[in-house]
Amino acid sequence: MTPTAFALTAAALVLGTTLTLGQKPTPLVTQSPDKLVAVLQSTASQKEKAEACRELAVVGTKDAVPVLVGLLADEKLSHMARYALEAMPDPGVDTALRQALTQLRGRPLVGVIGSLGVRRDARAVEPLAGLLANDDPDVAQAAARALGSIATPEAGKALQRVLPKVPPGNQLAFCEGLFRCAETWLAKGQRKEAIAIYESLRRQPGLLHQVRSGALRGEIVARGAGDLALLREGLASKDYILFAAAVRASLELRGAEVTRTLTANLAGLPADNRIVVIKALGQRRDAAALPTLFATAKGGDKGPRLAAIHALAALGGSATVPVFVELLGEGDRDIAQTAQESLASLPGKEVDQVAMSKLASANSGDRLTGLDLVGRRRMTSALPALLQAAGDSDAQVRSGALKRLGELGGPAEVPKLLDLLLGAKENSDREAAEQAVTVVCGRAEKPESMAGQMLERLAQAQPAPKSALLRVLTSIGGPEALKAVRTATGDSNAEVKAAAIRALGSWKTTDAAPDLLALARDAADPADRAVALSSFLGLANNPDLPTDQRLAMCRQAVGVIQRAEEKKLLLAALGGIPSADALPLIAPWLDEAATKEEASAAVVAVADALLKGPTAAEAAPRLMEPLRKAAEVTGNTELARRAKAALARAESKTGK
Repeated sequence: MTPTAFALTAAALVLGTTLTLGQKPTPLVTQSPDKLVAVLQSTASQKEKAEACRELAVVGTKDAVPVLVGLLADEKLSHMARYALEAMPDPGVDTALRQALTQLRGRPLVGVIGSLGVRRDARAVEPLAGLLANDDPDVAQAAARALGSIATPEAGKALQRVLPKVPPGNQLAFCEGLFRCAETWLAKGQRKEAIAIYESLRRQPGLLHQVRSGALRGEIVARGAGDLALLREGLASKDYILFAAAVRASLELRGAEVTRTLTANLAGLPADNRIVVIKALGQRRDAAALPTLFATAKGGDKGPRLAAIHALAALGGSATVPVFVELLGEGDRDIAQTAQESLASLPGKEVDQVAMSKLASANSGDRLTGLDLVGRRRMTSALPALLQAAGDSDAQVRSGALKRLGELGGPAEVPKLLDLLLGAKENSDREAAEQAVTVVCGRAEKPESMAGQMLERLAQAQPAPKSALLRVLTSIGGPEALKAVRTATGDSNAEVKAAAIRALGSWKTTDAAPDLLALARDAADPADRAVALSSFLGLANNPDLPTDQRLAMCRQAVGVIQRAEEKKLLLAALGGIPSADALPLIAPWLDEAATKEEASAAVVAVADALLKGPTAAEAAPRLMEPLRKAAEVTGNTELARRAKAALARAESKTGK
């Protein structure tokens, strides 16, 4: 930014802020410039003075300059003082900062040098050049970077003059200064001067490798697409870092000639280098690279082939489609799979047509490829073809088609999917159709509204598909579905009856709880009874349900449970209920050898939850006796310790 532009920008900022202050203070500026200066001159805290400096960066005038300059030697406030000074358009700031170069040492001096670079003060070049040989490496390095930011011809010459004699520790900073000069000149259209800097850094012996590679990249870019000799030289380099720098530079140049330069000697490069160039061709997205990428994708080393396929996908376009289609039949699985993924990623009707032609192929492998493309591209237009493929002679094709129908289908496909489910001859087909119906219904805005279609088919269905329909009804829920599942628990067919009981046990809402309890009480088959009771207690163990409802369910279960394992399920549910009313239900099981450990754990869990809650003092008296008993009966040392600790907390709440 020129000094004039800088002054205009800063003046506009000051004017805008002043107008804002005249209307209403903002969070950024809270005081007038005079008051802010007064803060700096007072005994205010460091934080207050730092805030004043921050605000002066916005509204400060030349009257603030001497006060801010006076803070430059203060290591705690120097940074904030410079922050304010750097933003001020007054030329007196530059004069003051230059004068400070001879008055400061250490970190404050390094900071002032940086500020002169930020302000690009051309008159500071000579004194900064004098600091390039300073014994303090931080000072010398800061001076080099500042000269690079100022970027006048004199600044560049000063850096070039001393670079050969710079200590190794300072070399990178001095080179950075020269890079800054070159970049500034290039941005201003001074290509010749920029090229001279880059060339000197590239050719000078003894410089760090990253400097030489950066200089190569800069010079290639500076020379532009009209002079690619250096790019060719870099691409042929046996030094991988220089080679990579040349490739990186090519990404910043436009034009088919650059692309042809990249492709000209591609075949002669080592495989790793070829991959780097191929990736660059993909990033450039220049159609001039297509012939070379086509040839590379079709044969040769695997690494470059895969890279070429990815690059072709990046270029896109209908011209790449035939190549990908050809590679789908490649013997190498990785090549074929990458081509398939790349083909699927391309936009356009050509790829949709390929997918449909593959689906219609006589070859089952092609049909599987078509299914994959349809799925990846989310081709809802292929739904009729998918329904047809669901009846394919190949089991893999049938399964794949049903999966895609589940992914892409909507309510309109549900009747046909149900027909496929009912008509399936193989278990695998039936399971795939069931999964597809479940997924489609689950995506519906009101899944329960689709229950009617299942109910229409339920009565006529054979046992296996009927069981599948019951599982689907469980997934969609609703009163109608629950009624049908409830009825099916009395079915004369054992397979259907078992499926209905398990479907009821998987119900997502407590609507099924009364039915589960009735089955747990009345079922003749012990296995059915166990499933129903376990599911009922599973609902009672749901922490999302109200505490009173969970307790009521546990009380109902007490009259049903018989075996020790069932008692343990009840205790697990009770242990998760943070209520003192759960304790009377737990206590009886502390006296049974088969359940004392689970009962003790439940008592401790309830106590821990209550003693952490707002009703701890109220609950404490009811906790003490169960905790004493739990500590006595448990054989688990750690559980006994926890029971005693909870007992001590409960006693402290009651004052005992």
